[in-house]
Amino acid sequence: MNNVYLNRFFSKKYVMGNLFTEVFNAEVFNEELVNNYNVLTKGYRNEFFFKNTLFNKLVLGKYSLNTTSAFSEVVVGKSKADFVLINRNKGMVYEIKTDLDNLERLVYQLEDYSAAFSEVYVVTSEKNYYPVYKAVKESNPTVGIIVLTDKVCLSVRKKAIENDSSLNHEVLFKLLRKKEYEEILFLKFGCLPEVRPVQYFKTSLQWFKTLNIKEAQRLVFNQLRKRIVIEEDELLKGLPMPIRWLIYTGNFNHKELREIYDKLN
Repeated sequence: MNNVYLNRFFSKKYVMGNLFTEVFNAEVFNEELVNNYNVLTKGYRNEFFFKNTLFNKLVLGKYSLNTTSAFSEVVVGKSKADFVLINRNKGMVYEIKTDLDNLERLVYQLEDYSAAFSEVYVVTSEKNYYPVYKAVKESNPTVGIIVLTDKVCLSVRKKAIENDSSLNHEVLFKLLRKKEYEEILFLKFGCLPEVRPVQYFKTSLQWFKTLNIKEAQRLVFNQLRKRIVIEEDELLKGLPMPIRWLIYTGNFNHKELREIYDKLN
């Protein structure tokens, strides 16, 4: 099966486009979904497959939607984190390295992530484990390694060591939107900077830098958690496993989620 077709099939645009057509047939769609996902599982484990597995195993399996939020493509420093998980006020970042990836930028990516997250993991395949282990051991020994096994299990081969020594106020601050950092500043200082617009961001950052770094990190994670609010685990778990990550990141309200659920069941 064509890999380009598989990448297109497992995209929000394609799935949503199919779900909301007048000729949508749940039985046909679900059969195609299962068949295509089996191809990913057995021979083409792309980045989407890794993310969907992390979401199902960790957010829906180990934790819950009531306590945990997950994000993709989060800009941290000069890098983009593949998968970020915020459990209550604790954050973990997962850099995915599939068999389709190279490790050229891994060291620099891990440096960037360590400026905002105390726990950093690389998630990779059995084939890539030793090259990743060598890179991590030499550059950042606190980073953990998880292997996605042939049986689609997340095997923690090296547990991450919590490390706060590289945390950076500015990197944390830049994870936030304006409304989010204003909420933090008002909470801690009871007011917002009264300066010219051109100086507003810089002054806000200066205020933020006066906070204890761990408190600053906790406040940032608390804001990130609020971005995705889905409280019904069972509704999401009732959807086909191969597309739960796509639906979760689709920013649907409860009514829309219920409609998707009804269409697929």
